[in-house]
Amino acid sequence: MKKLTNSAKTLLTPLAAAVALFAASAPLSLNANAQAAATIKAPIYGVTLDDLSNINAIIPSLTKLPYKPTVRVVFDPGTSAAEYYPALVKLHTVAYVMGEIMDSYYFPSDIDTYTARTNELVHGLNGTVDVWEIANEINGEWLRQDPSGDDATVNAEETAIGQMVDAANTIVKSVGGKTAVTLYYNDDSKGNNCWQLPQDYWKSWASTFLSARVRQGADYALFSYYPYQDCTGLSPSWGADFHALESIFPNAKVGFGEIGTSSTSAPTYIQTGLIKKYYPMVNTFNDPKFIGGFFWWNYAEQMVPYTKSYWNVLDQTIAPLKAPQ
Repeated sequence: MKKLTNSAKTLLTPLAAAVALFAASAPLSLNANAQAAATIKAPIYGVTLDDLSNINAIIPSLTKLPYKPTVRVVFDPGTSAAEYYPALVKLHTVAYVMGEIMDSYYFPSDIDTYTARTNELVHGLNGTVDVWEIANEINGEWLRQDPSGDDATVNAEETAIGQMVDAANTIVKSVGGKTAVTLYYNDDSKGNNCWQLPQDYWKSWASTFLSARVRQGADYALFSYYPYQDCTGLSPSWGADFHALESIFPNAKVGFGEIGTSSTSAPTYIQTGLIKKYYPMVNTFNDPKFIGGFFWWNYAEQMVPYTKSYWNVLDQTIAPLKAPQ
């Protein structure tokens, strides 16, 4: 989620954290319930959870969806892997899990912090995460210390960000894990853009600042897309855009890593319209590498419990679509 927006970043409640930490001190009983990382079936019907404190209501909301969903979990800095582990074990019994190592909201960061966090999560949550998002909206200008710096400063800072992704990739791949890279969709290649500087253009950023190892090894290459009051005025040609993404990440499956609006108070017709427009692409988009995804950002806030109206919109939208295989 873009840093300049009002995002709902909520840590586990103190009580939940204390309970989780106590539970994590008994690894034999918990590890017995953990499942091995799975191959996610496609199409992917994804949702994002940035708050796990209401896990007992989240689980039934997920199980009642038409197909087994993929849950993208936002890991907040300052909350340990041990605190997340019990909730991840529960989630992994009812959904595939994508672990987002660090949301773009929490940048700027540095390679030591990013590497340490990746190590902690990957090893501490072993068996509960099916794919690791090692880069979130990684070309956004807000990730660097100097969003409007001169070319030399910007290039140096973006090179450092690329090195963070490379380090995270090495950690995940060393344990046999799968990786996802999410780019912020900020240019439709038709003269319309919302980037701060040309270096931020998703095509040139990935080709310039990501190592060949990451580009060749990524399992998923994804777009983050927020067209309402965020990155406006674009006219995507998704066929051409995904073809370009596939040329940058030749061994990756492609899709959307997150969609939504910058605020839960955005008009209902806007939010409903995004859900109804994008999730059905799995039935109509003619690209064998396209896996869907979407990962509606505000699932925890808007679709838990399952009696909420937006949950019903998602449920009814997904129900007639093709089943994951």
